Amino acid sequence: MIRDSAHPKSSTLRLSVVGFVSRVILLLIVLTNALVLARVLKPEGFGQYFLFLRVVSVLAALGDLGLSQTANAFFGRHADSRRNIHGIVLRLVPLCWIGATVLGLLFILFAGSTLLPNLSPFFAVLAFVVLPFSLYANVWNSMMVGMGQIWRVNLLQIIMCSLSLTLSAVFVAVMKGGVKTAVLVYLVVMILQFFVMLTMQLRAKHHAEDELKTDLAQTMIIFGLRAYPGSLAHLLLMRMPVFIINFTHGPAAVGIFSVAQQAVEKILLPVEAIQDGVYQKMSTLLRAKAVTAMNRYLRLTWWGMCGLVLIAILSSYAAVMLLLGRAYAQSIGVMQILFVGSAFVALSLLLDTYFINQLHRSGLVSILVSLKFIVGLVLALVLIPRFGVTGAAIAMTMTQVLGSLVYVIVYLRGSNSRLRELLFLESSDFALLREPILAALGRRSKTQEVKAGPIQANPTLSNRASQ
Repeated sequence: MIRDSAHPKSSTLRLSVVGFVSRVILLLIVLTNALVLARVLKPEGFGQYFLFLRVVSVLAALGDLGLSQTANAFFGRHADSRRNIHGIVLRLVPLCWIGATVLGLLFILFAGSTLLPNLSPFFAVLAFVVLPFSLYANVWNSMMVGMGQIWRVNLLQIIMCSLSLTLSAVFVAVMKGGVKTAVLVYLVVMILQFFVMLTMQLRAKHHAEDELKTDLAQTMIIFGLRAYPGSLAHLLLMRMPVFIINFTHGPAAVGIFSVAQQAVEKILLPVEAIQDGVYQKMSTLLRAKAVTAMNRYLRLTWWGMCGLVLIAILSSYAAVMLLLGRAYAQSIGVMQILFVGSAFVALSLLLDTYFINQLHRSGLVSILVSLKFIVGLVLALVLIPRFGVTGAAIAMTMTQVLGSLVYVIVYLRGSNSRLRELLFLESSDFALLREPILAALGRRSKTQEVKAGPIQANPTLSNRASQ
């Protein structure tokens, strides 16, 4: 039986620490899978595989129509309509798949050979086949985050990523299956994941629900369409460099950049764990309490990420040379540049929860992210053709820094907070951190564990975890 989120008095930081531990387990599995594929496929083969994943993720963002953010916000705030919301999602996902497929086919037909020169017809067809499963996975993960059942996503991810690692090791590494086999493994895991997710949701028990509200579907669609430009622009911002690199420098350069980008995405693991715990809080807290909580999350996250980024930069050379070898040496400098931007990305990730789940201002997020995308596109078009993967890293980092500063300015003006509240740690912050750290070390009594309520945590699976 699925229960509602967490006890009101449970600590978001405690939940985030527990989520972080489960994410570390998942991270080890995902990184091992990526290392196996990178070493076996070499930069060019790994670049082709990574290009396929990016095409799938872009198609999924194109067909999402804001459903993921809608599911997150509505599942968190409308507990008595969750079954109805899921029913609407099941009706909308096939329509989104058809729409994205039609647009994608038209793009490939008229511009694919020019803008995607290294995407084979075989990979293009498989991208459309895997698309509906990817769409549902994104929405399902958002529903789980919204209702506070993030631990289910963690468990499912660990199982599915372990299966992906096993299949990759057997069929790609041992049996020398190559890039096509790696893509087929991804497809098989995504299909299996879809059926598991659907079964879990259909068997879940929720609150007693009212009859289907006639305006619920319309309300969800309108909310999603306001969020859609932002979610699409965000994903294009992150994926765009890969397509430009592929066009200007080929799949081997994509392989180099993809290794660096994946490493940087993994460093955001702690922030994503905190973000997952914060989503549900921002849906339920009163405005004043939400602002106070968000200020604390931002300052703790900022200083934590600064320390983590410094460690990552200093250890990147040894990590790449030891795990991947000289073939990927060029990715070290790219990785170090991208690490800097990740500290600023952390702020944007947390502020998204406030703008969307507390203010329900999905349109505001769309405007902010669209502006970031325009800036990022201009910088990428200027820097990548001349400087290659290094230019891509510089363009992304500059965009992330400028975009996060705009995010913070908008938040400060809208919440009447002061910059010092986001930067300077308070004594209460250290006291708050002490409890979840002790909890993670197993030093709480059984009575305290009962009072803490259900455990929460979450990543998003679909494309990110499977990579």
